[in-house]
Amino acid sequence: MQHRRVTRRGKTVIAIAGVAVGVLASLGVIQFALSGENSAAQPNTTSTTTTSNGVQTPDGALETTEPSADVKVQTGSFKQQRGMLTIEVTRVEAANGRVKLFVTATNASQARMTLPVNGIAVLDDLKRTYAASSSKWDGLVTQGTTASGTVVLDEKVGAGVNSLTLTFNSISGQFAPTGAAITVTGIPLPK
Repeated sequence: MQHRRVTRRGKTVIAIAGVAVGVLASLGVIQFALSGENSAAQPNTTSTTTTSNGVQTPDGALETTEPSADVKVQTGSFKQQRGMLTIEVTRVEAANGRVKLFVTATNASQARMTLPVNGIAVLDDLKRTYAASSSKWDGLVTQGTTASGTVVLDEKVGAGVNSLTLTFNSISGQFAPTGAAITVTGIPLPK
């Protein structure tokens, strides 16, 4: 009878050790995914530029007081992935120094993430910073989904600016990127 107990105990210890090894291996995979080591920061360089009349702009954020103002458009895929979060800018509209970025956030994790509007910052290639408080950005990206919106710069972009860098700071959530931020660089301004 005692021999049986030792065998059962031995099997139990082996089973517990197996589960512990599996959990540790899973944590290692999750840590690697969250570390940002698998980041993909290469923008798609096959973008195009078109020009349209500012009166036809569907969103009032770029409407100007001048009826002949042109809205210039740059399209492409400019993105960054950190851990289980990907931010992509697919379209940039500019009119008389006003800029609007069309942004998509994809949350591949099993928990929601929050990317608040007050955590959005844009830096131009001349090192000037812009806020984006007037953006149409919900900020909540539920687990396994994609959310889209527009980031509108509060100030006009100065002359001579060629590209922008978009940063989402203050990201929260169980699987938020390390450092609670993600940055997309090299977003070209339409000319």
